[in-house]
Amino acid sequence: MTTLEICLLQWNTYNRRMQKTLDTISEEDFHKPIVPGGNSASWLLGHLAETDDALLELFAIRTRMFPELAKVYHHERGTNQNGHLSKADLAAKWNAITAELDKAFKSMSEQDWHGRHQAVSEEDFRKEPHRNKLNVMLSRVWHKASHLGQIAMLPA
Repeated sequence: MTTLEICLLQWNTYNRRMQKTLDTISEEDFHKPIVPGGNSASWLLGHLAETDDALLELFAIRTRMFPELAKVYHHERGTNQNGHLSKADLAAKWNAITAELDKAFKSMSEQDWHGRHQAVSEEDFRKEPHRNKLNVMLSRVWHKASHLGQIAMLPA
């Protein structure tokens, strides 16, 4: 197994875990704060869908599929608990985003993965070649793992 295959395996593993979470969490628990005054599973999963949707533009694959997600699942603490999608709506968007990314990722060569993404200039990339697509994808895997760990703390 190549290093790239291992990285993509991690991407797919955490996407399956997110799907399992969406499939198994109740609608009631979906909207409950995980801790008093904290984020709900609906916000965390919406936030993860929004950040994956942003990868489409960051990797120059296409425009975001659901730009409206950024308005709801933004990062401003204390102002992001309204307007969440239903579990079914969010799952549908998540599945569409994942399918689009999976299709693109399967067509990317190792050279593509080591290429620059849209948030780094060509000049900066020459100085810092580690600012590549693969590094971003791996940071998104860790980001997903962190938030899925938070959701696991939902009171039973």
